[in-house]
Amino acid sequence: MAIQEETKIPEVKKTIVKLITLSGDEKIREEAYYREKQLHDEASALGHARYEERVDLIELMRKNGATEEQLRSFLGEKYISD
Repeated sequence: MAIQEETKIPEVKKTIVKLITLSGDEKIREEAYYREKQLHDEASALGHARYEERVDLIELMRKNGATEEQLRSFLGEKYISD
């Protein structure tokens, strides 16, 4: 409710009212739960795929002679593990 009172965006207010109305319906809550779970699973799969792509890219760059300094320069420190 605090978000509804704080926001100045009419679309957000309208959406919050709709969600409050729909949340009373058990079937709709269940459908929303499974939709949220599906979106979470998709996001997790995408994140994992991106991670694997980075690992493959780093391996390829090392195989082609890239130094650790070059890898850090290109990809950033957080992606490089020694």
